Amino acid sequence: MLEVKKTAGDSAMFVTLMRVAREDAGVRKVLTEIVDQPPLRRKALLDAVIPGMRAKGAPEEFIEAIGFLLDDAVAAKAREMINGVAP
Repeated sequence: MLEVKKTAGDSAMFVTLMRVAREDAGVRKVLTEIVDQPPLRRKALLDAVIPGMRAKGAPEEFIEAIGFLLDDAVAAKAREMINGVAP
């Protein structure tokens, strides 16, 4: 059977994370620092952080939501959402 790949927009956790980032200055600051990185640096940062999140027992849905930021288009859209440019 063909597996349908989940997108950031399909992830309730990702959508919640973006909403929280718009409402909470601390979360907004951390996520902005991530999405404002040049693509290769952002990917290297996330590739280094995500295994640590797993090792510390972070919820898989949260790890997945952060993992969507590896995608350049998702990171760009997240930047717009965090800054209140997109719905």
